[in-house]
Amino acid sequence: MRNIIIAIVVLALIGGGVYVFSKNEAIAPEQNNTQNSNTSTENADTQTGVVVNVEPLTPTTQSSATTKTFIVNGSSFAFDPKTIEVNKGDKVKIIFKNTGGKHDWKIDEFNATTKIINGGEEDIVEFIADKTGSFEYYCSVGSHRAMGMKGTLVVK
Repeated sequence: MRNIIIAIVVLALIGGGVYVFSKNEAIAPEQNNTQNSNTSTENADTQTGVVVNVEPLTPTTQSSATTKTFIVNGSSFAFDPKTIEVNKGDKVKIIFKNTGGKHDWKIDEFNATTKIINGGEEDIVEFIADKTGSFEYYCSVGSHRAMGMKGTLVVK
């Protein structure tokens, strides 16, 4: 009886794997065709929350440009995520969502800042990460930065 149960579980796992694999194979060619058209595509990494827009190649460009989009939540004296990593040359798009109080998102080295917004509001800022290193981003409202409302942008 135990062997029958093990056989059923193994068959169910194999069947599930075949189903998942066949679904991924059906989706992959569509994504490849979309990337080669004249519209951009959006790929999300579900573990990090990073959304990467891949722009299509044009006859005059040698490589594709990417926009790395990050959703940054601001709350009482904290940002989430605390660290953002990009590559030099990436276009960075920050969607700043304020969950409470009055806050902004600012990074001096790239001259990038959002408006000061109220809880429940959001603002967007975009910039090119054209220098390598670690750079502090922070809230410029009152003493929020000194109270720990800051994070790090790492440009490799």
